[in-house]
Amino acid sequence: MFCVRSPRRSRADDNGSALVAVIGVAAVAAIITLTITTATVYALGYTSSTRAGVQAQAAAEAGLDYAASILSTGLCQAQYTSTTEPIFTVDIASSTLDTSPGTVDTSWVAGCPTTVNVKRLKLTATGTAVAHGVAGNSSGDSRKVEAIYPYVPSPPLYGPDPSGAAIYSYSQSDPTVNNLTLTQAGTVKPTIQFLSGGLECTSGSTIHGDVILGDGALTATSGCKIDGDLWTSKTVEVGSGTVTGNVFAAGTAVPSVTLSNSAIVDGDVRAAGPVDIKGVVGGNVIAGPGIGLSKFSNTSSVGGLFTGAGTVSDPGGILHTPVITNQSGIIAPVVPYVPGWVDYDYDIDDWRNADGTMYNVQTMADCSVVPLTAALALAQLSSSPSVIDARACAIPPDFRTMNLTLKSDLVIVAKAFTLGNNNFKSSNSTERHLWFIIPDTVPNVAPAAPVPDCPAGGFAKIVNNVTVEDTVAALIYSPCEIANAGNMWRGQMYASSVKTSAPFTLKYVPIGIPTVNFTTGQQTPVVPPGTGVLGDRTSIRNLVV
Repeated sequence: MFCVRSPRRSRADDNGSALVAVIGVAAVAAIITLTITTATVYALGYTSSTRAGVQAQAAAEAGLDYAASILSTGLCQAQYTSTTEPIFTVDIASSTLDTSPGTVDTSWVAGCPTTVNVKRLKLTATGTAVAHGVAGNSSGDSRKVEAIYPYVPSPPLYGPDPSGAAIYSYSQSDPTVNNLTLTQAGTVKPTIQFLSGGLECTSGSTIHGDVILGDGALTATSGCKIDGDLWTSKTVEVGSGTVTGNVFAAGTAVPSVTLSNSAIVDGDVRAAGPVDIKGVVGGNVIAGPGIGLSKFSNTSSVGGLFTGAGTVSDPGGILHTPVITNQSGIIAPVVPYVPGWVDYDYDIDDWRNADGTMYNVQTMADCSVVPLTAALALAQLSSSPSVIDARACAIPPDFRTMNLTLKSDLVIVAKAFTLGNNNFKSSNSTERHLWFIIPDTVPNVAPAAPVPDCPAGGFAKIVNNVTVEDTVAALIYSPCEIANAGNMWRGQMYASSVKTSAPFTLKYVPIGIPTVNFTTGQQTPVVPPGTGVLGDRTSIRNLVV
């Protein structure tokens, strides 16, 4: 009998072969797909990393250019950053060597130059890409570039900083100004600055300069004349006085500005609220944004326009120009900046000649008449600037009846002092400078603002008849009140408070003191860090991030 294969079994074997073929084809396709995907991901990662590297490199080089441009102006900061495109950080280091000492230069000191011996600056910029690499390709996300420049520091500027107002008061205790004459003796216009406290100008006082009250009101009567501009944070009331400049009153009380029928303002009147005008205004009157009724009498005269946030009473035909009322958008006057108190704790290292040499110093422990007279005699004979340091004296120096004829500048430092019946002059036509300094030795820890701290037993007294002649400029620095009983001063007064109720003439010459800018209210180091001249770049290279 013959054996015959079943047709059904044969078809099953064929199906198995086909399945193997299909699996093989699928495997090949998967390998091809994986290969293509891997290649695509790699290409995308490589491309994005390359793009990131270009962006990071450009950002780093932009950071170098930016920092160099700032440094070329003469100023320096330890680090420059940008958080928007281009994103970079630039760190500064300095070296006192002309060239690197070897393969590894250890002469670099991080930060801006702090000495006059610096020869080079190193700028290290780290640039960051805006679009980072993908698929783990982060090698291009940042780049670091180093550039080196020659550097010539500016020479130190020794000596006082001629800054500040004619009269500065931190908190004026007595607002009375009686028979004060303030004039300009130098090239700078005089200013009276009260950080806090009002001013009552009376009895024929003449102020040839500006008055700025940071937190106070002004009242002027009895023929007071302010030959300049007037700013107050509160109100202004002028009786029989005159302001030749403009009046700015930032107070919102009603009325903000009051002018009697004997008052004259040659310029504009700007008030934060309504005004009451019976006198003469040569310019415009602007009242607002505070609203209310502004008043004008039949004795008033306004040469310009009236513009108010509120309404105005019937001017009775005296106001001959257009009247604009109920006006929105008026901005209140802003009082100019009055600096805060500057603590000055005397340091002999601050007092140097222009070439850096120190002032001559006499240190005293006994300030009775005989040793004090001897010290002053020695200082007057010196052709070099001198310091009399009387801080250790148990009894404060009393300079009454002691005159000075100076051959050079003189600094007197004490916890307290008294002047009276004095005459201070130069030995020739050369102007000499004279300082009376009561140090403020109490540091005020930030964020607290500095305040005047009068030492125990401290005082500054001018009892009578002190004359500073035209060949001398004198400054008093005192964290105590200056008790001023009348004199003829030439220079400046800077104190917690200054008495001006006695007849007093001040001829303004700014001389300041070293390391302090009275105009800004800031301490200023003898050698500002990082000031100098940046030369042409000598090298640039990429560093490993």
